[in-house]
Amino acid sequence: MNNTLLKKHISAYKQNLAKDPEKHAKDLAERKERIAYYQSWTKDRILSMTEENFYDYLSRLWAMLIWGNKHYVVDKMIADNGFDALKRELCELIWGTSPIVKRWDNFLKNVKGFGPATISEILCHVCPEKYMLWNRRAYVSLNYLGVTGLPKYNYQMTGKKYAELSGVAQNIADEMGTEGVEDVNLLTVDYFIWDELQVEEN
Repeated sequence: MNNTLLKKHISAYKQNLAKDPEKHAKDLAERKERIAYYQSWTKDRILSMTEENFYDYLSRLWAMLIWGNKHYVVDKMIADNGFDALKRELCELIWGTSPIVKRWDNFLKNVKGFGPATISEILCHVCPEKYMLWNRRAYVSLNYLGVTGLPKYNYQMTGKKYAELSGVAQNIADEMGTEGVEDVNLLTVDYFIWDELQVEEN
């Protein structure tokens, strides 16, 4: 990763935060609200979810914004996987004790209808200190920063690759903290990616 380029953009990001404290406060509040919401879904709460709860849980995700009819997508996930099985797999992904490499691969293998953007967003919201949010914008940003071996296609995003890239995102978070950005976790890194590192159109 090109650390000089990264530091340049962190400096610009800090300047923009200082110029627009209202936006910064709004973003911080949004991050905290998202984390609190998804962390509130403990293993027991997920297992006792109703289908309407599940719809609310998924429809809040940025990864779902592309869908006009979210009910159709969620209903199809339930129909394709079976609701009880789906909830069990979701619990195992989020709250399981196996390494994330294994949990990620098992979830992708056993559950239909979820891609890396959706899975990683849930993980990032529940454990923002450990897991990054992966999507096209993250790809554009890390590619721009000179990170090699990035997965271009969904099937290339294995559990091993996700763990590796979460480590890269952690390095960015550490650098942001060193440069004086406060309250940094891997969800903060996602906001930084959106605000500073979109060097090509999606």
